[in-house]
Amino acid sequence: MSQQGTADLDRLDEIVKTAAFVIHRQGYDATSMNDIADAVKLTKAGLYYYTRGKQDLLFMIIKWAMDLVESEILQPCGEIEDPEERLHAIVRNHLETMLVDGGVVAILTVEVDKLAADHRAEIKARHRIYLDLVRDTLTELKERGRLRPADPMIGALNMFATILGVARWYQPGGHLAQELVIDEITSYVLGALLKDS
Repeated sequence: MSQQGTADLDRLDEIVKTAAFVIHRQGYDATSMNDIADAVKLTKAGLYYYTRGKQDLLFMIIKWAMDLVESEILQPCGEIEDPEERLHAIVRNHLETMLVDGGVVAILTVEVDKLAADHRAEIKARHRIYLDLVRDTLTELKERGRLRPADPMIGALNMFATILGVARWYQPGGHLAQELVIDEITSYVLGALLKDS
């Protein structure tokens, strides 16, 4: 790849991450392309060199989030054979990944319905792969007698609701240390799903 091509990719990566912060702070509907252009120190015309518009930029942000989920959660956790160890790793890795950049990624996943139909279908298919991993893990645990009385799909959805909820109240740099939050939420989720040893 040429130096110009590499520079463009680096700049696009910076734009996507900065736009995520702006949209997180102001809300998708309240954020204009001018707001994003100002934040990345480009003219509006310059911003359109990198993206077709706000909806396209939102798609790039959510794709970035899903890429993180796949590289930090799905791939490493999917290789763990023991379902209890796998569940522990999924919860912990999800919390660690989500709290990167102050939970911006988690908040933006609720904006999937703002995407064009084809982009929405692509992201929902990627979400489904993750949901299936968790549901299958809970099914294995149920078969081994380790899961509390619960339907694995309902358990998986409740797990996601709990984890994603953390991003709505966690304040980076606040009085609750990130590691403490990760430890306590991991313990809470596992305690809710697994029978006592």
